[in-house]
Amino acid sequence: MFKRVLTSLVILAGCAELGDGGFVTSGGTRVNPVNGDVFEVIARPGNEKNQFWCGAGEYAHRALGAPPNAKVYVVGGAGRAMTMDAPSAAQFALKPAAQVEGATGRDSRWGPRLGQSRFVGDARSRCNRTQFDVSF
Repeated sequence: MFKRVLTSLVILAGCAELGDGGFVTSGGTRVNPVNGDVFEVIARPGNEKNQFWCGAGEYAHRALGAPPNAKVYVVGGAGRAMTMDAPSAAQFALKPAAQVEGATGRDSRWGPRLGQSRFVGDARSRCNRTQFDVSF
């Protein structure tokens, strides 16, 4: 019984909400809210493509309560972050870009593309992938 409780605590600590409204996945990817609809995933160097989708899926599910079959949409492609000083960020929402305000609306040549979407469950599955296991 003690092992189960300890394991549960470790798992819960792995995905933490921060006091400033931000969120960190168990893999260390930071997610910051931009407004009520838009959130920004901040990727660390290396494996950015999977970090973007992982962070979007984890935040949508754990912080926003979205079910695995809900869609998460790219509303701002990869580029400099708006919510903090970071070179690699992308913005996501649970609504298509045309239905949200406050997103960059930028498209990029790398990372998730403006308008792309994935099911929350599929996005979360990216958390366990390496940088060489990428598909968009």
